[in-house]
Amino acid sequence: MAIDFFNPSLPYILQDLQASQAEIKTLIVVYMGVLGLTQFIYGSYSDRIGRKKPTLISFGIACAGLLCSAIAQDINMLYAARALTAAGTAGCTVISRAIIVDVFSDTRLLKKAFSYFAMSSQISPAFAPLLGGFIQQSYGWRYSFVCLAIITLLSLLFLFKCMEETHFTKGNTREYLTAYKLLIRDFKFVSYSLCSALVFVFTIGYYSVSPFAFHNLGYSPVQNSLFYLSYAAAILAGSWLMGSVLNSLPSRQLYVYTLLLYSAVFFSFFLLDFDQSPFLILLFSFLVGFTSGICAPLALVLSMSEIEINKGAASALQGGIKMFFSGIFMTLFDLMQIKKFSDILIVFVVLITILWGIYSADCFYATRNHKKV
Repeated sequence: MAIDFFNPSLPYILQDLQASQAEIKTLIVVYMGVLGLTQFIYGSYSDRIGRKKPTLISFGIACAGLLCSAIAQDINMLYAARALTAAGTAGCTVISRAIIVDVFSDTRLLKKAFSYFAMSSQISPAFAPLLGGFIQQSYGWRYSFVCLAIITLLSLLFLFKCMEETHFTKGNTREYLTAYKLLIRDFKFVSYSLCSALVFVFTIGYYSVSPFAFHNLGYSPVQNSLFYLSYAAAILAGSWLMGSVLNSLPSRQLYVYTLLLYSAVFFSFFLLDFDQSPFLILLFSFLVGFTSGICAPLALVLSMSEIEINKGAASALQGGIKMFFSGIFMTLFDLMQIKKFSDILIVFVVLITILWGIYSADCFYATRNHKKV
């Protein structure tokens, strides 16, 4: 929500701060990079002292960053404010996953839990662009930051009152440094964490750069948000299907099916001239969102399902890899001036090609290890 809330405002922030499209898109890269790096702090910290206190601290930092964003006078000040916001929201991201792994140990239940987690995490992005677009159209982008700061503060107060602790085993710093070293050598863990980053870029890329395409097509911020609702509804549908129907299927097999579905969608729309058709744009949005709703929890399960100890550190490293490399992969959108949806599709084709490459490397590595055994 800390990103999606402001996506309808991006073209207007560009105008008010006299920034270029590349500078505005770099806001996302800065946010994702800081989000990825600071997760390591929260992961080991929450393993050492529990989940609740770091969560409350993270919400407080995020609230301060949002208020600083609201008063930014130039793009550099906004960069700094967004970095501060990311340093706060990083805790929410990593600790929420650690709590799930704390509570669920069975792989099938974990897969179902991550599916519902993906669904719940899309409720706010489903409505955030619509609310953000309304505020932008009525009051301007600075009020959007103020509104989200208030929501964050209220959430902090609610968690302070109601959140229960789920992690009681304490450790020391040396143990977590050792855990990070072991995890970074786990090829399966790292490869599917990278896949998680790429799948996330489909969604964050859609939400972050499509406003420029919609703006060029003459859509208002509120009209943009209706397309975002379709995308978010598709993610909810895919995540629900994953959690309720598909969770009994083998994870790797189902993951391959999602890659095939991505490939079929991108190839089909690559042959179509869909930039001027609202229906085809809506259909494209729905299909990408639906596939991402299935694939995102799968990538999390494949990376986290075999973790037995130091779950906070594992969640932090998984989230760090996901968010940091999401920021790196988001720079692909900076290589071109986004004017239409076919420009976005070109980047998506590059991303699915990389996903197939990582999966092939994982298969090769697993086969080689099997032969050694």
